[in-house]
Amino acid sequence: MIITQEKNKQVVESHDFDSVNCTIDAEDMRYVASLLRNNYSNPILAVVREISANALDANAEIENKVISDVSRPIEIKLPTKMNPTFSVRDFGGGLSQEDVFGLYSKYGKSTKRTSNNYIGAFGIGKFAPLSYGDNFTCVSYHGGKKTTYNIFVNEDDDTKISMIGDPVPTNEPTGLLIEVAVAENDRDEFRQVAQQFFKF
Repeated sequence: MIITQEKNKQVVESHDFDSVNCTIDAEDMRYVASLLRNNYSNPILAVVREISANALDANAEIENKVISDVSRPIEIKLPTKMNPTFSVRDFGGGLSQEDVFGLYSKYGKSTKRTSNNYIGAFGIGKFAPLSYGDNFTCVSYHGGKKTTYNIFVNEDDDTKISMIGDPVPTNEPTGLLIEVAVAENDRDEFRQVAQQFFKF
């Protein structure tokens, strides 16, 4: 989504005083990241909405690059008693390890700001599962390999991404699988929220 900003700002300064651009120091990023992670009034809805929107965007991105008559829809799995996870699988291009560590790991980083064909653009929704729990799993199918990552908030309140094991060969189609563990008490609410959300 192309983000438009008001460009007619007129700032009146009475003198040419010294000035500086405001930034965030690395050691303070954990506080800003915590605010960004926890800005949702309904964390369950945020997980369902943001992860699904990202999956739709990943599919749209690959469809823009590849001419194909067949487009595979995203797959949603709702939590059950036997498998208490909410998961979303897209069939986009997946992410290399360099993409995960260099792009996915960055708050505010997005590849979707050049077109209105995408839902997202702020680079924050990918961390929405951390508003619900302290970790989630991202499985990337890319370049003929399956790589699993744990995305979590550590004891210092830093957001971290760790690769779980080595990449393994796979014949699965490219894309990402996001899995969020759901507490037993929230299983029914996740199902209700998702069913209500996907009606539209």
